[in-house]
Amino acid sequence: MHPRERPTTRRQFLIRAGAVVGAISGADALLTACGGSATSAANTETNGALIGPGGIPLARRDHPVTLPIYTDNEPIAAGMNLERGPLNLFNWAAYINPAIVRKFEKEHNVQVTVTTFENEEEAISKLTSGKTGFDVWWGTVDYISRAVAGKLIQPINLSYIPNLKNVWPSLQNPYYDQHSRYTVPYTVYTTGIGWRTDHVKKAPPDYANPYDIFWDAKQYAGKVAILDDQREALGMTLLRRHIYDINTEEPALINRAEKDLSQLTSLVNVKVNVNDYTDVPSGATYISQAWSGDMATASQYLPKGVPPSVLGYWRPETKAETQNDMITILREAKHPVLAHTFLNFLLDNQIGLENVAWNGYMPPLTSVTPATVVAHGYIPENLTSTIVRESDFKKGVTIDALTTSGESLWENAWSTFKAG
Repeated sequence: MHPRERPTTRRQFLIRAGAVVGAISGADALLTACGGSATSAANTETNGALIGPGGIPLARRDHPVTLPIYTDNEPIAAGMNLERGPLNLFNWAAYINPAIVRKFEKEHNVQVTVTTFENEEEAISKLTSGKTGFDVWWGTVDYISRAVAGKLIQPINLSYIPNLKNVWPSLQNPYYDQHSRYTVPYTVYTTGIGWRTDHVKKAPPDYANPYDIFWDAKQYAGKVAILDDQREALGMTLLRRHIYDINTEEPALINRAEKDLSQLTSLVNVKVNVNDYTDVPSGATYISQAWSGDMATASQYLPKGVPPSVLGYWRPETKAETQNDMITILREAKHPVLAHTFLNFLLDNQIGLENVAWNGYMPPLTSVTPATVVAHGYIPENLTSTIVRESDFKKGVTIDALTTSGESLWENAWSTFKAG
């Protein structure tokens, strides 16, 4: 299974779970399950920053957050001996190259087990059960503050992570986790438009506003798709109207985004799925909202004899939806030193290159450049637009956590679109 082929995408869960892991009578279920408490109302503001469950501000690029370290959940000491293992990983399905897992096993003479999940609902359910025995968990920006407030993850002792120096400077000290207290970055990606160049007469870059292609594609009815992810899809309609706060909680803007999106049902009978990486190369879809990592590997799914040159990917030079995933160490990890060593291993330049060769999602390592991945044949030259540079990341916009009331607004808009 491809990393993005999930019955429920991560952000769909985060929004739909507002009644489950959001504020319930002033308390957050995740915080309660993990022994924490929701001490502040989600809509409170402090110095211009919205406060989320657990009293932690909601991170924004213009409001960076230093996550708290609690006296009953401190980093492990430096200089501890490596445990014998096994190291237990909890990751999205098909999101790490099995070859590099085997390489880590051989290098450290330990066994590594990989348990996968398909959506955050399943992941959080397992993690809060207290019976998992996992050491390392792949998390997301929009959920990290709750995981910290709920003491689900432990702070990182950076003395074990010298390879953090290989990471882009901006993600050595990210806005959502200043000083990298709890996370190290794993992959970066953009959201844009993928298309079959041999089937589409007017490509997205040919439009004054490339997003207009979704609304100007009557001749491709039934061959147009958007991502089955409410933050991505509705966010795209905001960007089309040059509204760059894709974390807005303004009802009028969200309602208009829904109305814009709903037009696609009558105009082009729009598909809603996460099959961009297979449907575009196969020709099942001609135009699709797409993740960059999916399109980077889409050539693997082309029919026999069809060249990669038929694939196109566009995203804005500035204000593109630009995200990153991260790796964390669980508070109850039985092998914390080994877990730190594994995080450091994944930030090795060569390992990062081997991983992008397998899953198409770029690691934010300064040595992994467009020239490098093209020279190795990992990404076709015509798809270099799928490569994310640090400058791209800095110029992008990110999907971040919302307040509980904000989640409800976005969920209601998405439900209206899906129902219509």
